[in-house]
Amino acid sequence: MSFEMRIDVTRCIGCRACEVACVTVNDLNPELSRNWVPHAETGSEPRAHAIFAPYLCHHCEEPPCVPVCPTGASYVGADGRVLVDRDLCIGCGICVPACPYNARRHDPRAVKLEKCTLCEGRVQAGLPPACFEVCPAGARLFRERVVIEGQERLVQVGEVDRLDPGHQEIRMVTDSVDPRPRLRFSGRPEDLELLATAFPPVAGEALVTRAWQRWAGLAVRLFGYAALATMGGMVAFRAFRSRIESVRTGRPTEKAKPRKPPVDDSNAGRANDDPEENANG
Repeated sequence: MSFEMRIDVTRCIGCRACEVACVTVNDLNPELSRNWVPHAETGSEPRAHAIFAPYLCHHCEEPPCVPVCPTGASYVGADGRVLVDRDLCIGCGICVPACPYNARRHDPRAVKLEKCTLCEGRVQAGLPPACFEVCPAGARLFRERVVIEGQERLVQVGEVDRLDPGHQEIRMVTDSVDPRPRLRFSGRPEDLELLATAFPPVAGEALVTRAWQRWAGLAVRLFGYAALATMGGMVAFRAFRSRIESVRTGRPTEKAKPRKPPVDDSNAGRANDDPEENANG
């Protein structure tokens, strides 16, 4: 089953209840909240114009963050969600600059990537995503049909398809950046114009290339250092084991064994060949 979601920037009052809900439900560091509410303004008093713009992963149909993942940890689920398999994620951060919407966070303590899952577990239990459910202004709207215990159910917050009078709807794309985002924004035309100007999607190909070069070079160097350290450790371990064996058995190590003096085979041969000469001598 697929989902639909929309955010009305004209309705948003900037209370940030959605951020608190995300951090609380997912037990996150507040700095790693999977959604956030930036502020944008233009002009000056008394004619200033400002908006709050709730943001989260757009769960694109063609997400550029997925193909750059070196381990396959980033993937698109059957329901359209863009997810991260934490067991496969190595925390390299390659996918972070690939996202046109800056919707991925690197957790340095867990060495993993954090991103919005649209509260997949809650929805599968029949509950809406936490950030949509707590919005007091009705700025966040969501709809998804799910199957629970063999029965189809509708998980919904607000009416996704019904716009307020005078409001329009856009997706955050440009001529050069269009990953087909599922997230839609609505609001008054002037609010949407400010939104598109303040937070345009950014192509991440160049950043990803530089990141690949940086991490690949570092990986090669680390691999070389690790190989040298391993070889040195093996040599030291063999010497140490040999020393321990010699102490345990009371025998000198092979390197410390005394050498026997060489035997002169030529003199011994002559003595055996001519016993009469030896007797006369």
